[in-house]
Amino acid sequence: MRIEVLETAELLGQKAAELAAARLNEAIDQNGGARLILSTGASQFTTLGALVKQDVDWKKVEVFHLDEYIGITPDHPASFVRYLKERFESKV
Repeated sequence: MRIEVLETAELLGQKAAELAAARLNEAIDQNGGARLILSTGASQFTTLGALVKQDVDWKKVEVFHLDEYIGITPDHPASFVRYLKERFESKV
């Protein structure tokens, strides 16, 4: 494991996105596709914002999200499905 300390959340998100994109592209090259698990919350804003700008063949990436509240609809303001559609899926 390599630990890096960066000065801002934006730099950290950019670095995380670059590393994730490199791994995704490696998996696509080796296996023809990749899988990605995304989490939600304010801590992920900068990473997701940078990740959607990376050069990845998103059609070859299967995306999963970690959790959802029971009993709310995907259009509910607190829905993680909505969060990922707005911040990730609609941009890739």
